[in-house]
This record gives sequence, C-alpha cells and structure tokens, in this order.
Amino acid sequence: MHPPCSRAPSAYPDVVSDSGESENPFDRIESFTPNSQITINPLATGSLAELVTWWQQRGTVLTPHRLEPTAGGFGSGSAAVDAAVDTGATLLYFTSDMQADPVVTRAIIGLLTRKDAWQVTHQRLGTSDQQAMDQITAIVDLMRENRESRAQPRELALLDSTGVIAFYLDALLEAAVRKTPVILGSTQELAAALIGHRISMKASRWWRNAATSPDRAVGQAVERMGISSGLPLDLSDDRGVGAQISVDLLQSFTSASPQ
Repeated sequence: MHPPCSRAPSAYPDVVSDSGESENPFDRIESFTPNSQITINPLATGSLAELVTWWQQRGTVLTPHRLEPTAGGFGSGSAAVDAAVDTGATLLYFTSDMQADPVVTRAIIGLLTRKDAWQVTHQRLGTSDQQAMDQITAIVDLMRENRESRAQPRELALLDSTGVIAFYLDALLEAAVRKTPVILGSTQELAAALIGHRISMKASRWWRNAATSPDRAVGQAVERMGISSGLPLDLSDDRGVGAQISVDLLQSFTSASPQ
C-alpha cells in the first residue's frame, strides 16, 4: 500500500480557482496561432490530415526532439525542456523506458477524471482475472487515501516514487509556457498531463495524444482534457510507440513553404 504523499515544494500554485482570481503564472500561457508557412501534403487525409493540421496550428519548421525522463523529480522536466527548446526543438515527445507503478498512474487518472478504479484499469493480454482484480483493489485504496489531493494536484505526482511523473508534469507545463507542442505516448504521460491540466487548463492546448487505445484510462484522460484522441491505431503499448509514429508521419507529410 502506498502512503499518502506530502506537500510538493514548488514555486507553482496548485490549482486555478473557479473565480479566476488565482495568481497562477500559467494563466499567461498563450494560445496558438496558425502558421501559414506550413503546407499540408494533399495525400494526408482523415486522421492524418487532422494530425498535420494540429501541427500547422502550433508549429514552425518541424524539429522534433525526444526527451528522456530522469529521476530528478520536480524541476528536472522544465530544465530538460528549456535545454531542448533553446537548441532548436519545435516539437517534443518522450521515451518511456522508466515506468511508474501502474497503480499510481491509474489512481491519478481515476482521481482527476472522477472515475471509478475499474474504469481506468486495462487487463492486458496474459493478465489473469485475479491479477486484474488485485490491481483494481490497490487502485481503489490509493484513490481513497488521496482523494483530498485533488485540491493540491501536484501532490499526486509525489505518489510516484520513481519521479518520472513529476518530470513529465514540469516538462509539459514548461513546454506550454515555451509555446512548444508535445505529443503524449503513454498512460504515465497522460497522468502527468491531467495534473498539469488541473493546474492550468490553457496548457493542454499545446498537447496531443498520439494514438487511440483499448486502455480505458487513455480514453478517460483524453476526454477529460478535451485533447485529440490521436491516430486510430488502437495501441495498448505504453512505451511511446504511437508518439514516434506520429512524429514520423509529420516528417513525411509536412513541409515549410519557400520564402
């Protein structure tokens, strides 16, 4: 059983008040402006055209950069984003070799989407019914212990002892501040994104989910944030394959118009 988390030391406030009177620095996040210098390959149709349009509305010359999370916790994600953007990155996505406890990931998603544990649980191929039930029970317990943390959402990142969710959270918020789009490719990234969305709803305008998934947690997170569900690939892989596919397709179907 995971102990309730302690308060995260941070310069960022926890949540924007409904009255709009918060001094949240992320209120200054700007919306995107369509870039007329990017052309869409006429062969891009359907969901692929939607992906390219998403990029056209937010991007410049496509220079993708893959960030690898570290165990540095709060602060390390924003530093990694700053370093990438300062060296020319215009689109970010992540590796997912570091894995947070799926119980923690799904508890965060359940708490912030206000769904029951079974609604954010995915029984992968080879997982027994007993194993799935044990996971649901653990998620229920963790959600019950940390229900009050909805009001202090950064505390939820501390449930992850690896620090990877804290890394993603700071990276996603800093990317929005730097007006740099991000493609999300795993449930732990979505868990961090939900925390970030709770802190600043404006930030999620810069994020996109990579691909659809049979994993109910993915659908719940995407619906809550109102972001694109991604390419119709139905991936249950949790290591960023969909994000890599999205980046590869963008590189194939976009080009900068000549000056």
